[in-house]
Amino acid sequence: MLLYSESPSHLSILLLLGQGTDSASLIRGMSEGEIPCTIQECRDLVQLDQVLSSKGHLIDVLVIDLAENHLKYAKQLMQLSQNLPIVILAPAGREVWVKQAVQLKNDHFLIKDPKGGFLALLPIVLLRAINESREQLARTSAELDMMEHRLSLSQIVEGSPVASFVIDCNHKVTHWNQACEVFTGKKAFEMIGTCNQWQAFYKAPRPVLADLMLDDALEHSVGLFYQGKAQISTNVKGVFEAEDFFQHFGEKGRWIYFTATPIRDACGKVVGAMETLQDVSQRHEVEAALQASQAFLAQIVDGSSVATFVIDRDHTVTHWNRACEALTGLAAKEVIGTKEQWRAFYPSDRPVMADLIMNGAMAEDVDQFYHGKFRPSRLIEGVFEAEDFFTHFGPEGKWVFFTAAPLRDMNGGVVGAIETLQDMNERRLAEEALKASEARYRDLSITDGMTGLYNSRHFYESIEKELERARRYGRPLSLLLMDIDNFKKVNDQFGHLEGDKVLQSLAMVIRGCLREMDSAYRYGGEEFIVILPETRSDDAINVAERLRQRFADQIHRPTEGQVLHCTVSIGVSQFITGDDAKSLVKRADDGTYQAKRQGKNCVVLLESNKT
Repeated sequence: MLLYSESPSHLSILLLLGQGTDSASLIRGMSEGEIPCTIQECRDLVQLDQVLSSKGHLIDVLVIDLAENHLKYAKQLMQLSQNLPIVILAPAGREVWVKQAVQLKNDHFLIKDPKGGFLALLPIVLLRAINESREQLARTSAELDMMEHRLSLSQIVEGSPVASFVIDCNHKVTHWNQACEVFTGKKAFEMIGTCNQWQAFYKAPRPVLADLMLDDALEHSVGLFYQGKAQISTNVKGVFEAEDFFQHFGEKGRWIYFTATPIRDACGKVVGAMETLQDVSQRHEVEAALQASQAFLAQIVDGSSVATFVIDRDHTVTHWNRACEALTGLAAKEVIGTKEQWRAFYPSDRPVMADLIMNGAMAEDVDQFYHGKFRPSRLIEGVFEAEDFFTHFGPEGKWVFFTAAPLRDMNGGVVGAIETLQDMNERRLAEEALKASEARYRDLSITDGMTGLYNSRHFYESIEKELERARRYGRPLSLLLMDIDNFKKVNDQFGHLEGDKVLQSLAMVIRGCLREMDSAYRYGGEEFIVILPETRSDDAINVAERLRQRFADQIHRPTEGQVLHCTVSIGVSQFITGDDAKSLVKRADDGTYQAKRQGKNCVVLLESNKT
């Protein structure tokens, strides 16, 4: 298929022939253009369907030599294959066929007049069909108008829905069709037979584009009268096309696309020219509206204090505002017009959130690149938001909150994506400081300030959890409750400061004897309690004895030259069925009192609540 932006070097033509039609004259007529062509014939609709249904067919234009059984197929073809230019050749004397073909809204047709005059126009019509296909692709909303009449050259021009007029070699108007009357406001009887075609377009006499087709110095003349507005057709040498604004057409003027094609006799001599006119004001209005919209978007994006960038449907960066420059450190001139938006965020090429939006990504697709960091927007469908840390933003890195949303055209199609970025560093730092503060205050609320061990309130929270685990899984659990011997005497004799040092010394010994799963608490005054999960009474006694001995070995020097040794009495209890915190603590406490009665500085295990 020939793309509208290319200059063709070769045309591929598919010819659907009517039954009994001689193809030789048609092929000769189609081959008289300046561009080499390949013609493939089909004799029935089955062959035609096979060619058009084949994968990767390279047909540039379809020529239908219309027969009655073709009409239904042609209608389906024009509905389903709008990008394929079609030229219809209608036999003379088939008015019903012509009416049906006109209803198909195809602009490109010729009436096969008996004298074969249509063959002279066939190459022109083929090129015209391809040229209009290019225009339709450029405007995005294509309309294929079918033309079918059973008239001679005069009838063909007259019946065409495209505004057209023809001049002879003397620059006299020979044809001025009804569409041209409507388009220009000039009646055919005013123009035909005169050289006043200029009156339809200009205030003073001057050549129109068709007049210049008869000029020997063609290109010089076109450049003189249509400087910067006309060019040689990309389809065929010697044919010119132009666009210009005519202020007196309509209420507000019109943009007109016009072409001028030389008409040659059988010897190739130019004997006239045909000019066609097409209103392209709507396309210009759309382009102007698009430019205005882009300028408006640019002002919004560039003027925003929120870091923002925009990509188009090809993932090319179109906007990168000053706030985005400041946040990412990447200048707009380095990224606009490229597909390297990833450079601002990542060390190697990978899609950013806006790229994923352009790709129509679903949540699972986004999750591949932003696992655990993103969520769909709660406000707008199809929008994603995420938060991530970028180490190279600023001297110490930054936390950035970013959102990506699709940009849609008036039909809802995605034509781009916009991504916004917000520096969340201060909020993150504040949140982390708050968490640290909360953790610090929580530690303070469960910690004994003097010894650094947990306090009694935290003990009751912990013992309930350990009891629940022991009950549920049948695991052993033991408790040590200890009391410093003769502690009141230490306070009375050496003072409370020295007593505090003794408490701290015992706390240090306790920490040194425990496993990671064990926990120790200052239960109150000179009493301490230790929870030993996964520990039976025998092992608990061993821990208690080791602790008791180490504390007894501690040397305290309340005054210079004076040595003080302190001891501790320890009660041990092991969890038994039916125990709660109160009963388990009571047995350990009773064990401590019994150790005191036995002379202190010893360990006593109570197996049950009976003393």
